[in-house]
Amino acid sequence: MEPLENSISILIIEDNPGDQVLLEAHLENTHLSIAKITMASTIAEGIRYLQQDSFSLIFLDFFLPDSNGLESYTELTKINSKIPVILLSGLSDTALSLKAISLGAQDFLLKGSYDSQSLEKSVWYSIERKKNIELLKENNERYDIISKATNDIIWDWDLLTHKVKWIGQGLKNYLPLDQSLENIPGNFWVRGLHADERKKVVGGLHKVIEECANSCESDYRFLKNDGTYAHINSRGYILKDEDQKPIRMIGSLQDITDRKNAELETQKARREAEEATKTQEQFLANMSHEIRTPMNGVIGMTQLLSSTALSADQKEYVATIQESAANLMVIINDILDLTKIVAGKISLIKADYIFSDIVNNSIKINQYRADEKGIVLKSHIDKNIHPFLCGDAVRLNQILVNLVGNAIKFTEQGEVCVNVHLLEENEQSVTLEFVVTDTGIGIAQDKVEFVFERFIQISGASTRKYGGTGLGLTITRQLIELQGGTIHVKSEQDKGSVFTFYLTIQKGKSPVLYENKPAPAQFANTLEGVQILLVEDNIINQKVASKCLSTRGALLDVANHGKEAIEWLKKKKYDIILMDLQMPEMDGYEATRIIRTEMTEAISITPIIAMTASALIADREKCLQAGMNDYIAKPFFAQELNEKILMQLEK
Repeated sequence: MEPLENSISILIIEDNPGDQVLLEAHLENTHLSIAKITMASTIAEGIRYLQQDSFSLIFLDFFLPDSNGLESYTELTKINSKIPVILLSGLSDTALSLKAISLGAQDFLLKGSYDSQSLEKSVWYSIERKKNIELLKENNERYDIISKATNDIIWDWDLLTHKVKWIGQGLKNYLPLDQSLENIPGNFWVRGLHADERKKVVGGLHKVIEECANSCESDYRFLKNDGTYAHINSRGYILKDEDQKPIRMIGSLQDITDRKNAELETQKARREAEEATKTQEQFLANMSHEIRTPMNGVIGMTQLLSSTALSADQKEYVATIQESAANLMVIINDILDLTKIVAGKISLIKADYIFSDIVNNSIKINQYRADEKGIVLKSHIDKNIHPFLCGDAVRLNQILVNLVGNAIKFTEQGEVCVNVHLLEENEQSVTLEFVVTDTGIGIAQDKVEFVFERFIQISGASTRKYGGTGLGLTITRQLIELQGGTIHVKSEQDKGSVFTFYLTIQKGKSPVLYENKPAPAQFANTLEGVQILLVEDNIINQKVASKCLSTRGALLDVANHGKEAIEWLKKKKYDIILMDLQMPEMDGYEATRIIRTEMTEAISITPIIAMTASALIADREKCLQAGMNDYIAKPFFAQELNEKILMQLEK
């Protein structure tokens, strides 16, 4: 028997002086840590002491001058029911004492029959038992409050007796309406488990016990009294004996139906969003193909026409067609770019590049348009900027080309300037300020804040006069923000605009420049004698590609789809294959797979360039993954196609 944690204070309510002295003497001979003993001869006196002081234990004589029998005990519990009470009774009062114990008294002692040892045990057990009863009461109250507040169910499983105690208001949702909460059947839980999950859940619980784990958790469906199933989250904690064997489990059942339904709705929404994204991507691919394929014919035939002998009027007509086609391609590219950005399909690449080349290239690309309008186009690069940077040069070039092109578009006279300043520099990166200034029509103050919004032009008149989708600046801002930068504009109507953006770019190393290797002797930088298999189902595109390549000396055979291409390859060896992707009978992907895996080695190594009408990055990557060596997007320029073919022949 371990000593009590703290010193105890005892109140003795006894009217017999001899019994008072005897009890006090025996208490002093115990090993109990007694701080104080207080004597009272009546219930009234005892109650007065209780109201003035705190006690660890009360000894109570049943028959006192001002009270007798159970009345004495009842009056004390009204003052403080948490103090353990030991009754002092005569032999004839045993039945009465047992009745008092059933009401909450801890023990009774027969007067004249106890000694110090038995008295010590009675005191110790009474205090500890009362403490445990109060703790249990508090826990039960706590469980009840929790269950009422949360509608959870608390369960207490004795693993030795296999009896389960259930607590909680939530039980009313699962038990028959006439079922008492105090008499829940032993098979209540197992019977309520969904038939499809019963074996798995019960087996998992027994496995946890066998493995002597500390806790368990599972989700399952449980039958409600309305015939439906609730989604339940069950958690259990295992109590063990001194040998670490499980003897008891305490846990809870929580109804998570709302959360589960929300998760299912979220999953459904995610699936629908993914399906919508796939549908959108497929629509983009189809739209890209359907628009770019005829555009390839328009632009290709116009290029061929421009190389023939034309009158002055005819040259003007051809130039107008070319300019209109170029404007249409800008619109198509803007729509595709914006859709890819919104869908999160734009990924930035990191590569070393020469910074000045990017700025100068944006000037060169727009120079002819500036010259046509008689506008001065110039640039200045801070000489202190590190010459080699690392990042996505293509996207930086796109940003500058968009801003410079936009400035030229809305400038009728004067100049467009590109200035780049170094703001900050450390060992890893540089922070740059890019300023594009023009002397164009400017933007009204009430319109400035809208220039980066989608599909918005500064006025209907500018849309009619200058054309466009209103997407260029939107794409530019999003590309800048994608790289962690910001952009803003200052403008005044009829006085021009200043677009300023900031980017922090990693420093790089001098990029590896490919040497301009001479073409193999048999081709000598031309396509003279090159055997080409053109796989293309569109007749106009067949004519465009055939004419562009044959005028450079190439020898072409044309297949209308993948199956025809395979037949041509069985009969003849080619230096290179130009493969369209979307074709009837057999598409370019399947034809490439057969060439790479099922044909002879001499044929399987033939370079294949995909000619795709899709501008989607995913489709370009798919081409390379399918075994193609390169790709070219329709519409293409004859010189671009020529260079790609030569590049493959040089390898």
